[in-house]
Amino acid sequence: MLVNVNLMSTLTLLIGLFSFNALANNPIESVTPSEVAVVSDEGLMKCQASEQVSIIANDLTKLTTEQHFTLLGKAKFSVLFWDIYESSLFTTDGQRPFSNLCQHALFEIHYLRDISKKELIENTVSQWQHLSLNENEYLDFLPLLEKIWRDINAGDRLSMLSQKGTSVFYLNRQKIGEIESLTFAKTFLRIWLDENTSEPKLRQQLLGNNI
Repeated sequence: MLVNVNLMSTLTLLIGLFSFNALANNPIESVTPSEVAVVSDEGLMKCQASEQVSIIANDLTKLTTEQHFTLLGKAKFSVLFWDIYESSLFTTDGQRPFSNLCQHALFEIHYLRDISKKELIENTVSQWQHLSLNENEYLDFLPLLEKIWRDINAGDRLSMLSQKGTSVFYLNRQKIGEIESLTFAKTFLRIWLDENTSEPKLRQQLLGNNI
């Protein structure tokens, strides 16, 4: 079915504005090295124990089928009559992402339309700007995303698994790269989970009872 140029231009603009979404009642705050250092002894012991059984792997399928994660919520993003993607948010403890240092969080997007790597990065930056983030909060991540991300075809799944200071990206459940940073995962998920999101209904659906 053909769509006229003006309508497609409108669709493209809307996707750029809304293809990344929303956070909880309070914006996620970055964890600094000093904050990590003051974790209680008990908390450190739990984190050390979890590190001995790391769930990060090259193939995400096994991790999800072994039920390491609890689904918090799912949401579908659409523009006019077009479904753009479906998103799902999981954590290992069933709590809101980053509620403790030992937690693993998994965010997955099932794309229903094609989108280029360039559009993904542009849309990501647009949503960070929408949240009024300072450039120094995300500029260093852009070259890393440029290296890791790829063009997306309809039906592809792009996933991010975070474990403390490591964020691993998967395309169709296969690892495509990782970012070592204490702040990246939170900065990235703010696009969907921040209270100032462009799509608060999607945030509510993703966070479920944890909003």
